[in-house]
Amino acid sequence: MLDPRFVTFLAVLILSVTLAFARGGSPERYGALAIVLMTLLQFASRLVVPPSYLSVDLASVIVDAFAVITFGAIALHARRAWPIWATSLQLLSLSSHFAREVDKRVPAMVYAIMKSSPTFLVLIILLLGTLAHLRRVRLHGSDPAWKVW
Repeated sequence: MLDPRFVTFLAVLILSVTLAFARGGSPERYGALAIVLMTLLQFASRLVVPPSYLSVDLASVIVDAFAVITFGAIALHARRAWPIWATSLQLLSLSSHFAREVDKRVPAMVYAIMKSSPTFLVLIILLLGTLAHLRRVRLHGSDPAWKVW
C-alpha cells in the first residue's frame, strides 16, 4: 500500500507543476522546471544510495543546494514574491543538514521532517504564485515577469 504522505506529495507536485507549466508566467515555469529537476535528481540518487536519516544525506544536500541557487536566481530577476519565499524555505532545508552534522543526537524522524517539509511547502508556494499570476493577468491584462535592471 502506498504511503499517504507520498501520495499527497505526488498530487501536490503534479498539480503545482502542471498548472505552472500550463498557465504560469516564465518565472513560474522556471520554478516548475527547478522542482522537476530536483525531484528527478532525488529519485535518481535513491537508485544509487538509499536515503539516510542517521547521518547527513549527501544527495539531499546537493538537491537542496541546487534549489537554493536556482530559486535565488529566479528571485533576483523575477517580479514576484514567491521565489523569495521558495529560496528561504530551501535555505531552511539546506540548513537542516548542517544541524544534523553538528548534533548527531537529533532523532532521525526530526531530521527527515526538517529536510523534507520546506520543499513540500515550496510546491504549495509555487501553486499560490501561479494562481496570483493568473489573478494579475485577469485583473490587469498582463503581468510583467522580469525586472529591468
